[in-house]
Amino acid sequence: MVSSGCRMRSLWFIIIISFSPSTEGFSRAALPFGLVRRELSCEGYSIDLRCPGSDVIMIESANYGRTDDKICDADPFQMENTDCYLPDAFKIMTQR
Repeated sequence: MVSSGCRMRSLWFIIIISFSPSTEGFSRAALPFGLVRRELSCEGYSIDLRCPGSDVIMIESANYGRTDDKICDADPFQMENTDCYLPDAFKIMTQR
């Protein structure tokens, strides 16, 4: 559940990912960091994550909510609450 006081319009989802070479039986610490990218999607839009070749996507962090009054600011009156987030966003995204 998104923290209280958040209106559902104009929320955004952000995910920070890194692409690393795929290796059999890898551990996160053993992988060199490759390309790190930030993806952003406003409410109602999706994010299509793809990586080159056999690389793997590692989720570094994720947030669903609103922590900025400039991103996805379709309605300025909805930007009053910028302390709006889903605490389980990272856990949810790492399970997908």
